[in-house]
Amino acid sequence: MRNKEYPYYSVPEPTDLKDLVAYCAENYGEKKAFWYKNKGQEINISFRQLQSDIQAFGTYLYSIGIINQHVALLGENSYEWIVAYFAVVNGGNVIVPIDNQNNGPDIAKLIVKADVSLLIHSDNYTEEAECCDVQRLNMSTFSDCLDEGRKLIETGDKSFLNCTIDREKLCAIVFTSGTTSEPKGVMLNHRSLIRDAIVSSQNLFVPEGTICVLPLYHTFGFMAGVLCQMLKGYPVFINSSLRKVLPDIQYTAPKHISVVPLLIGVIYDKIWDNVRKSGKEALFKTMISVSNILDHFGIHIKRKLFKQVYQAFGGNLEMLITGGSGIEEKYVKGFRDIGIKVTNGYGITECSPIVATTRNRHYAPKSVGAIQPGIDCRIKDGEVQLKGETLFLGYYKDEQATNEAFDGEWFKTGDLGYLDDDGLLYITGRIKNLIILSNGKNVSAEELEDFLKQSISEIKEVVCYGENDAITAEIYLDPDKDTKQDDIIKRINLLNTTQPNHKQIANIKIRDTEFPKTTTKKIKRN
Repeated sequence: MRNKEYPYYSVPEPTDLKDLVAYCAENYGEKKAFWYKNKGQEINISFRQLQSDIQAFGTYLYSIGIINQHVALLGENSYEWIVAYFAVVNGGNVIVPIDNQNNGPDIAKLIVKADVSLLIHSDNYTEEAECCDVQRLNMSTFSDCLDEGRKLIETGDKSFLNCTIDREKLCAIVFTSGTTSEPKGVMLNHRSLIRDAIVSSQNLFVPEGTICVLPLYHTFGFMAGVLCQMLKGYPVFINSSLRKVLPDIQYTAPKHISVVPLLIGVIYDKIWDNVRKSGKEALFKTMISVSNILDHFGIHIKRKLFKQVYQAFGGNLEMLITGGSGIEEKYVKGFRDIGIKVTNGYGITECSPIVATTRNRHYAPKSVGAIQPGIDCRIKDGEVQLKGETLFLGYYKDEQATNEAFDGEWFKTGDLGYLDDDGLLYITGRIKNLIILSNGKNVSAEELEDFLKQSISEIKEVVCYGENDAITAEIYLDPDKDTKQDDIIKRINLLNTTQPNHKQIANIKIRDTEFPKTTTKKIKRN
């Protein structure tokens, strides 16, 4: 069946992030915007209170001289983090979200690189903050800052409230995670961020009710977990720690969750491990076959059949949204078999960040989805290139890198891919990971890696690269599976016989440990 185009979903279209907050306060009022637990107590924040807190905190920042300044934000996911972000950008300042997995000296380098004058940090990151030679504000004083800001507003201080937003002006510097190079400061503005929230919501409809588990300092986490939810008036539960993810998911019973691809695999494998341990693997497979047949006749019983699986996620889960790197097709199909839609997507920080998503009526497991409205995509020499209203302003204080990133008005993503006849985008690898052999053949490392992982389930992680004019596969085997290395080598050699000569793996290296990863769980390549 063709993945045909169909109308985009209708959503509000505020002009900037300050307008977004005002729209939500006026139209959603006392409806719950964010909720979280504090020392076991449930805290609920309405859209109207959110606006009031942002105005109070922004006014306080103005009172201590934070006007036309760059402000860094360091901490775990929290309501205070969200308020601070909006208070900075809606006052005409520039926010610099900091990856909280960085150490103190690295954070200090980013602070200097971004010309930061104030660092707002949570109490848990005081030690890292002390490495930075700038003015600091501890979030433990958050309530005092709000009180001070409200007093100023009550006595007639309207300076923050009257701030006029220039939607084209720089408002955020977001550092790339850097799998192979030093982080670059991506410059975003109100226009690019709000337009990405709008077109993302037009492209994909998500059911109401989610939990924010992705780090907010990452653009995808903030876009999917905050901006897109606010636009629709959806409540968001704020998860503050990965240690609490599963209990929080069961407590909040979300209908959709945005996650990294790695977590998709972990969840799926855990489901099947539990099934095997219960001794019901054959029954489970039969239930999948029967329910898939009944689906063809319009009889949908998956939620009843797999009720126990749903209960592990609170009972309401309908959709998992993922992006950032490739996801194996078996996971998309596997979750679909039990009635949970996996929506794959493609994004890049330089595009604010979401570029494409699999739409609700589409089913194309290997695709990253349909390009969003307002974004143009072309494939030039195999590379995905983009232009449109969500594009970044360039790299902060790096004119050379900015110039190298563009071909005229087209942003060069560095990703290899293609568009199919239905206009759906497929990503096949990264240009910088391309294996170039002396015989003139170019081989996508990611394509080989996916092939190996799909063919040999015992392979947990693999990186392919060129070495001495031949292809090397470096492999980390699943420690939970009893696998002999010699057996893996024999199976890879057998797979080689099914591949053309230039795609055959000449060297196999077995690792004892996992590959080092970025904070967004991408494997770091040399």
